[in-house]
Amino acid sequence: MAETPPSIERDPALATRLDEAWAARGEAYSPRTHLLDGQGRARFVNRLILEASPYLLQHAHNPVDWHAWSDETLAEAAERDLPIFLSVGYATCHWCHVMEEESFDNLEVAAMLNRYFVPVKLDREERPDLDQIFITATQLQQGHAGWPNSVFLMPDGRPFHTGTYFPRAQFIALLRAVAEAWQGERRAQVESVAGQLAEAINRQQPAAGAAPAELSPSIFNVVTGQLAGMFNEDEGGFSRSQQFPQEGFILFLMDQWRRTGDAVAREMAVRSLDAIVAGGIHDHAGGGFHRYTVDQNWRTPHFEKMLYNQAQIGRALVEGWEMTGRLAWRRAAERCFDYVLRDMTDPEGAFYAAEDADSLDAQGRREEGAFYVWRSEEAAAALGADADWALSALGLDQRPTVEAGAVAHLDPDESVDFERLDAVLEHLRVAREGRARPVRDEKVIAGWNGLMIRALAEAAEAFGRPELADHAARAAEALWRRLWDGRRLKRLWAEDRAIGAAALEDYAWLGLGFLALSDAGSGQVWLDRAASLAEAAADAFSDPSGRLRMAEADGPFGPIFDSSDGATPAGESSAAELFARLSLRSQQPAWVARAGRLIGALAGTVQQVPLLRPDALVAARVLAEGESELRRTLPGGVIRARMREAGRRLELEIAPGWHLTAADPGDAEMVGAAITGAAAKWPPSHALEAGFSGRPVQVHDACVEVALAPEDAVVTLRLQACSNRVCLAPVETAFRLH
Repeated sequence: MAETPPSIERDPALATRLDEAWAARGEAYSPRTHLLDGQGRARFVNRLILEASPYLLQHAHNPVDWHAWSDETLAEAAERDLPIFLSVGYATCHWCHVMEEESFDNLEVAAMLNRYFVPVKLDREERPDLDQIFITATQLQQGHAGWPNSVFLMPDGRPFHTGTYFPRAQFIALLRAVAEAWQGERRAQVESVAGQLAEAINRQQPAAGAAPAELSPSIFNVVTGQLAGMFNEDEGGFSRSQQFPQEGFILFLMDQWRRTGDAVAREMAVRSLDAIVAGGIHDHAGGGFHRYTVDQNWRTPHFEKMLYNQAQIGRALVEGWEMTGRLAWRRAAERCFDYVLRDMTDPEGAFYAAEDADSLDAQGRREEGAFYVWRSEEAAAALGADADWALSALGLDQRPTVEAGAVAHLDPDESVDFERLDAVLEHLRVAREGRARPVRDEKVIAGWNGLMIRALAEAAEAFGRPELADHAARAAEALWRRLWDGRRLKRLWAEDRAIGAAALEDYAWLGLGFLALSDAGSGQVWLDRAASLAEAAADAFSDPSGRLRMAEADGPFGPIFDSSDGATPAGESSAAELFARLSLRSQQPAWVARAGRLIGALAGTVQQVPLLRPDALVAARVLAEGESELRRTLPGGVIRARMREAGRRLELEIAPGWHLTAADPGDAEMVGAAITGAAAKWPPSHALEAGFSGRPVQVHDACVEVALAPEDAVVTLRLQACSNRVCLAPVETAFRLH
């Protein structure tokens, strides 16, 4: 039986339950603690042993008497009249691990937390809605925020003091000061701060009944100009300190270029992707990308690898390859997908959440980046005859920026013999497999899987690799089987069970993934399932303000709303995009109305600070102007158009029962099919009725390939689709080639 944690009296029935839950985990289970008894067994166990979240389980053997977030926990704090200490983090967070080892696995700290507080652990990846509230509180109070997020709460959940990582001595002093304030004359001051902070958070929420606004047509140029002001002209990216991929900015800029030809937007996207692909943020040996770098030249990563980064950088590289034809980008995207399929995929095809920044070094010590870095002699031994060239090409002969060794990176301004390099990198990857791998967070998150499903499906179309769509469909089937109950979606799959109500982002990201699968030829079923998710989201998260809430359940202050597009798109931005793209694939006006209503409700805040909502701006453009990618569905949903081979081939896929038509050339209402900006050679008469220049053209239930000889930077397609009963309105769509 485990020891009782310090400074508490544990109910015997609870103690028995916890011991039984611990025993049920079996011999393969390895408690994460340095507090061991004489037989090498963990001394303590707490309520987190009952949870499925890998992050919570990492703390299940701390001497801290942790609770999971729940209404019962808030009620206990109220009954005992104690403040709550809330620690928010995630399983692959380096500084979360540091604070755990320094403080939460320390008996002195545990005694104070257990005596004077109700200590609560929260996995931000399990409850993104609550994380949004408490990270906002820290940002408002401290001017910055991050994880671990350390928040002191009133028993009703209102925060009154916030911070992030605290070294142990500072943390002990803080616990003592807060306990004294709570028990002494400063209790009223604590109450006052909690009220003020709650009001500040509430002021950021939308007002019910606010009139919908409209986006200014100039807003897209405004955002491009703001990004140009932030742009690091020397190194790429949008920072001069730490560098995050900022995929939302890059995707916005590529959309801006495709629609307007804005050369500044294109250059910022190109320079940023060049830097990301060349830098140490790119895991050159194993494929994939780390979360961010601690320097501005992209060389020294913070080594955790998140599924959402693989998906979003992968998408950006696919679109960037179509924009520029840069083979280095296609190679990086394909190696990223290879990494996910090899190392981040569960037996049924769904995708794991992340890999840790930390791993064990050769001496068995936990160290950030130990799995990834190289000492020059280690690398040379793995590389053999090509060692000198490879060490130079990968920068492994340069002074390391990480104490444990050098990080492989390329010079973005130098050409690389990738055929030679890839053979070298495979030697490094195989040699690296002999090291202790970082801990993998094996929970499956619905929305993050949706992001990866979308990236794989889009890559399958762009690269002509249908097997990538097959992998995406396999993951989608696993998600649908595990997490959809016919009416609502669950957020997580962990320990062989579905956990927690899905957030808005889960519905939106998975819906967009399903749309991409449908577009990639995986079947009508995925379009139908995307619509089901969109219907459910519109029903579950609607608010009188016209906006969509992050979660069905309210937080401590009422409904919770996304504040911005950040490391991932906000759920509302992606929901607007989902509604808008569904409107292009359906003749149901409800999708246009839903997208317009949501974008109108967001427009006021977007207009004020547009840089915070690049994904919402892209969604607004999809609704107003249609899609801009080289692969797009045209309004009405019966024609898919794909521009291939740098504009030398156009494919038109026409739905069964529909055809292109050009009736009497004298009928101005019947425009038929026309192409400008390129000389066009339509297929022979067995696919089309002869000609198209001023003569009738009919294409029935076919995929038509039109050979082009581009004459301009923009090729414009104008056509009309008809069935045997109705003709849709004529549409015009333009493809920017260079």
